Amino acid sequence: MTVCETAHAWEAARMTMYGYARVSTREQNPESQFDALVKAGVDPGNIVIEKISGKLSSRPKLDALLDKLGEGDQLKVTRLRRIGRSHRHLLDLADWFESNNVDFVVLEQGIDTSTPIGRLFFRFMAALAEFDREAIVEGTLEGLASARARGRVGGRPTKLTQRQLDQAQHMYDSGEHTVEEIAETFGVTRSTMFRHLSAHKDGRDCALVVYRNSKPKIDPETLRRYGETGQGEKVQLEADRKWYPIAPSRIAKVKAFVFVVDGTVARVRAVKPGGQWTPDDRGYYDAPLTGPLTEVEIARKFPTLGLALDDPRPHQRGKIREYLPL
Repeated sequence: MTVCETAHAWEAARMTMYGYARVSTREQNPESQFDALVKAGVDPGNIVIEKISGKLSSRPKLDALLDKLGEGDQLKVTRLRRIGRSHRHLLDLADWFESNNVDFVVLEQGIDTSTPIGRLFFRFMAALAEFDREAIVEGTLEGLASARARGRVGGRPTKLTQRQLDQAQHMYDSGEHTVEEIAETFGVTRSTMFRHLSAHKDGRDCALVVYRNSKPKIDPETLRRYGETGQGEKVQLEADRKWYPIAPSRIAKVKAFVFVVDGTVARVRAVKPGGQWTPDDRGYYDAPLTGPLTEVEIARKFPTLGLALDDPRPHQRGKIREYLPL
């Protein structure tokens, strides 16, 4: 055996290969990822399976696996989306792998950072993703600056359309814009915009009203059902809890969720007192909701809500959600 062959054999012997698989819900089956990782040479005992939403910022099993990896080790996944929760997260992982001398292999997308071309390709993909994210942020800031340059600094508008109201509410709930910035964008005063930001002008508790139709939405990749699932309470609760761009300052005030389906109040869920609101990397929240309340429970818990089960609640075109003061 030559010196080069001996060195290569020693390097391979001290390298440990790990695999990471993720499915987004407990109903999904990780066997296809597991089988692909085993076929790629990963010892079954070195494969970590995590059952958690891809949008959650916390992944305990992935974090524990990264702490376990040492210099020269190799981590394999089937697809990038199984390990990366966002563009920013992929960039951070790329930096971590490089600085810790850990090789990263993505089986279905042909990425292998143990080779110079693989490292370049992965960095290029991550850089494009970061460019895309920064372009969106830059476009938002330019829009705000353009509004200011046109003198849109106040004055009562003749009318704000429903689409504008929904956009303003979404911008505020994302937590990325101040009330002043939003008011300038739509050419109104700060006080006027506060009047339109439901249930915030007086700091009262509120209920979030969510509008849906009865047609279920299904993610083609994860097969997860959204909105009205047509399934049992366990699946429906999972869909009802996620994901809402609620401003952190509003969370303490939201006490109930009202789900309106096809123009009729279908169910009301209370927010669990002291429950954990779990954010994802976008700042959207998984809400800690109870099971559906009965008519008596709704009347007792929220006497000022003014809504009951089966009440008509006409849906305005373009409206996704609104807040009602309690």
